[in-house]
Amino acid sequence: MTQKSKVEKTEKLLPEDQLWAGLEFPVLSYEELARQQANVEDRVHHNRGVWWRQARPFFWQPCFCYQPLNAGRVWPAHSKALGGFTHIAEAGAETNGFFRSIVRDNIQKYSVQWVPRERRNKIRNGLANLTIRPVKPAELLEQGYDVYVSWRNRVQWGRNKGTQEKYALWIGKVVRQPKRLRLGAFHQGRLVAFMLPFACDEFVVLSYIASHSDSLHLHPNDLLYHALLTIARQTAGIRMAEFGAVSSKGSLDKFKLGYGSVREFPSYTWINPIVRPFVMPMIRRKYPWLQGAQETSAPNPEAKAPEKPSQSVDVALLDADSRQAWQKELPR
Repeated sequence: MTQKSKVEKTEKLLPEDQLWAGLEFPVLSYEELARQQANVEDRVHHNRGVWWRQARPFFWQPCFCYQPLNAGRVWPAHSKALGGFTHIAEAGAETNGFFRSIVRDNIQKYSVQWVPRERRNKIRNGLANLTIRPVKPAELLEQGYDVYVSWRNRVQWGRNKGTQEKYALWIGKVVRQPKRLRLGAFHQGRLVAFMLPFACDEFVVLSYIASHSDSLHLHPNDLLYHALLTIARQTAGIRMAEFGAVSSKGSLDKFKLGYGSVREFPSYTWINPIVRPFVMPMIRRKYPWLQGAQETSAPNPEAKAPEKPSQSVDVALLDADSRQAWQKELPR
């Protein structure tokens, strides 16, 4: 193969790469993302100019986990982050570990021809049997429940919304959030899988995907990944797609690694010395890239006594009237 033909191959889009022409992901600001997370099911607060969400009880991270920060200047409210916090470190800031995730770089050059042959064949098999398009709220409410229950029974992951009432409450909040492109996989007109991604900063984040076990032979997950990457390529300003943090079990990441690769983001983690002996065994087991935090002291001498009170409100615990009043006071 000549050098010229190689160049032509890298620049040419195949028919499978042009199926969702005109679709783009609406890009959220940090604040917009934080408000959406609070409106759905997360505990969120604003401190020292940064929006934080509770990742685990008393342990916090930025609402957009790839927001680069300097631990010497920002941290969550001390009364909330009794266990600690973690964030990506901005260039030149102190680091003590890495956040390892599976991403697709150079998204502008994505094409189905550059995924492994096994995944490419499954994408094409999926295209022969499924249709991917934006999913309507009514479809998620009416048909998504069966998909969710089948997926939840299979993977046993995340907060259990296994009753019709719990699912309807959750997905009802999800579909009311603006600036989202939600994707569904349909077989003979029936929803068999759905994805709830979002775009923020320069990233498209997969965030959530569920598929019915009875449809796995049709490869809806492969096709949804391909659709996400294709639409991300078409979205101005997006340079990377993210599929989630690396698991402590390599077998769980095998599928994702068919579409991306592991990237290490320098990070800073602070764990309260009082709780460190109790949580470090779990961190070593589940989050080995955070082990550097075990010898870290408080992030800043000011941390125990900030210069002035900071605005910190857990909006997820407010009723509708209180939340509306609080939101009006925030700078826009």
